[in-house]
Parts: sequence; structure tokens; C-alpha cells
Amino acid sequence: MIFIVDWGYTTEKEIGPISKDDIHLDSPTDFVQLIRVKIWFRAFFIPIIPTQVHYYFLSEKDRLRHEICKEDFERYKPMAELNNLVVNNKISEEEYESKWSNLTFG
Repeated sequence: MIFIVDWGYTTEKEIGPISKDDIHLDSPTDFVQLIRVKIWFRAFFIPIIPTQVHYYFLSEKDRLRHEICKEDFERYKPMAELNNLVVNNKISEEEYESKWSNLTFG
């Protein structure tokens, strides 16, 4: 039996936008994307085991990445998800304001 395996396959998930003022980051744009990048081990071209995970703020203008730790990613993730909902018209501005006031930042 022949096994086809490889590693280094990369997936990237954009969580949502965050204002540079909320994260105190020097960026040429007003917003950055919070993203998670996983590098996988694959068997038969199916991602099986993530071998590395990286977290970034991605500047939309120049596509520069600023790596952050997992704790910072987890702290900003609810904010980015909420911003993503309002940007994609999934919730109204009133719902956004209500949910924003209930967010707690670590």
C-alpha cells in the first residue's frame, strides 16, 4: 500500500477587523484583520494534524503581518468576531452597541 503524506500545507482564517486604536498598533491603515494561520500534516491530501499555529494582525493596505501571542489573540477574538458581524450586515448597529458594551477585555 502506498501512503501519500506531506506537511507544510497552510490554512488562513480571517476572524474579523479591529481598529488600530483598540489595539494600539502603529499601522498605515485604520483597521487590521485578526487572522489565525495553521500549518498541517496531511495524509492523502487531507489535513490531519496541525503542526504549527500562528496568530497575526494583518494590515490590509500593505499586507504586512504583525505576529501576536495566543493570549492576545484570544483577548481580541470576541471584538473581531463582533466587528465582522456588523461589517457583513449580520447584526444592526443597535445590536452591535449592546453587545460591545457587554464585551470584557482581559
